[in-house]
Amino acid sequence: MINLDFFMLKENPGRDDYVIGTYLMRKPIDNPSEIIKTAVMMATEQTTGTWVRVPGETGATIDRFRGKVLNIWEIPDTEQEAPASDEQRSFILQLAFPWRNFGHQIPMMLTTIFGNISMIGNIKLLDVEFPEAFISGFPGPRYGIEGIRKMLDIPDRPLLNNMVKPSTGITPEHGAQLLYQAASGGTDIIKDDEVMGNTELSSVLKRVELYMKALRKAESETGDKKLYAVNVTDDPDRCMENAEAAVNNGANALLVNFLPAGMGLIAALCRHSKINVPILAHLDFGGAFYASPWHGISSSLIYGKLARLAGVDMLCIPTPYGKFSHSYTKYLQMVHGLRSPFFGKPGVWPIVGGAIKQSHIPSLFKALGRDFIIGAGGAIHAHPMGATAGAKAFRQGMELMMTHGTLEGGTIGKELQAAMDLWGSD
Repeated sequence: MINLDFFMLKENPGRDDYVIGTYLMRKPIDNPSEIIKTAVMMATEQTTGTWVRVPGETGATIDRFRGKVLNIWEIPDTEQEAPASDEQRSFILQLAFPWRNFGHQIPMMLTTIFGNISMIGNIKLLDVEFPEAFISGFPGPRYGIEGIRKMLDIPDRPLLNNMVKPSTGITPEHGAQLLYQAASGGTDIIKDDEVMGNTELSSVLKRVELYMKALRKAESETGDKKLYAVNVTDDPDRCMENAEAAVNNGANALLVNFLPAGMGLIAALCRHSKINVPILAHLDFGGAFYASPWHGISSSLIYGKLARLAGVDMLCIPTPYGKFSHSYTKYLQMVHGLRSPFFGKPGVWPIVGGAIKQSHIPSLFKALGRDFIIGAGGAIHAHPMGATAGAKAFRQGMELMMTHGTLEGGTIGKELQAAMDLWGSD
């Protein structure tokens, strides 16, 4: 007999006490009740139970702290009993976990929702639904879309981000020159490449010193405010030290590789009273989580609600356009998770990059509107007329889209035309 105490309707009055995970599972079924037993096992394994009943596992403890099964759907939606077999069958499961078990933090939340059960076979975490009471315990993005628009005094157009190239192996003096060239052409945000850390050749504080000097020069010449995001990624203690020292020495934004460093570290940076600058998060390492269709965590969850919960202000995401060849549907789902209403938390800037060229501008406007950032490295630094011209070409394309809705609706500047001639149209 199936114990229905393990099940809960989504309309349950106590539902706000739970964080809800949605999973895709594929497994052979040779007994009609096996998937139900599997779902119950998952809910208990991640909360109060183990493979056998143990002393201390009282009824009161189980009732208060155990996970619950909300839904089990088979794909396709079989109404008549399927024949017993050992063939692979696919299911969508929804499990609810009391968030009192882990409190307002990300590491233990993920441990609970997808810890041991991530290793039980073909299973992928698709989404997590959070109640407002849980979300309220996180600071969320300090600035987000509106805050950075106000900071840079850019009310309605998309922003332009450049990553200094070559990515690594360059001195701070050389990097500062490259930053100045990109900033002079109209780049709003310049960041370190994700592989440029705190090294003997190029330390965080030396880059802050020289890059910010070059940035201020470009600001005075263009009349535009700009951000430089220095990469402070390191082990947690050193990352916090790097971040605080960078801000104390004039850095006006930070870059963190948020998956290798940890989402909880981002939340800690956001809670730090002395680190009051925007945080730009890089997408690297994500494929280790989402690349398989049957294992891991969905990219739309990692680069959507989870990043926003952690508190990033700007996030690099994979796109269908450049070198990542990402699913268009997943791409839009990420942006939805970053920008849609989320219990009052500020929206996060999606940074679309990965071999993005000037010819991609119309597609970006069409899909994303105006609240996005173009992340361009090679298309700026490898422009045939130089990095300054590469940045100008992007700004010219944005202006044409803002005023005419197409790149053909007005006069194409020589810098944009050179980029189009070299790299072609989208």
